[in-house]
Amino acid sequence: MPEAETPPRLRLELDLPRYAEIERRVAYDLTNLLLMQNLELQHYFGLRAEDYQVFMLIGLSTVQKFVRSAGTDPGLQDRTPLPSEHASAISRRRISETLGIPLETVRRIVANLLARGMIVERRRGCLSTPGGTLTAMSAKAIPERIARRFVAQSNTLLRLEVIKPSDRCQP
Repeated sequence: MPEAETPPRLRLELDLPRYAEIERRVAYDLTNLLLMQNLELQHYFGLRAEDYQVFMLIGLSTVQKFVRSAGTDPGLQDRTPLPSEHASAISRRRISETLGIPLETVRRIVANLLARGMIVERRRGCLSTPGGTLTAMSAKAIPERIARRFVAQSNTLLRLEVIKPSDRCQP
């Protein structure tokens, strides 16, 4: 019996000439979206801007290896806390380099996040989230609201004809 063909996926692309015509509007809409998302998350976590950046980098670093691995377990794609054996970590020095924040500032912020139980140090210099961050956020529908806002913004860009379906489809 022949294998079923995978239907091509719709891809979107930027219409550069149209984008150039209304760049200020698009830049405003996208920047406003990103700022509002970040402010909502900062408020949810109760963090100041710099502390929030450090926390988000640690959170993303925690799941980076799992998301990038070719053999990603489909059973771990939902909001279930990621088992520690699938989590990766980041060092204070790498945080400092990535965010351009002095190492001493990173150390102070990390100490505060550790004291609040928002992050853990799995072994010396290996910071990650303790597990359950996404579950807690999902209980308040925060990731869903973020996704809905990105979809709404994408629809606005489609309506403004700044993005359009690509001629190149992915199988």
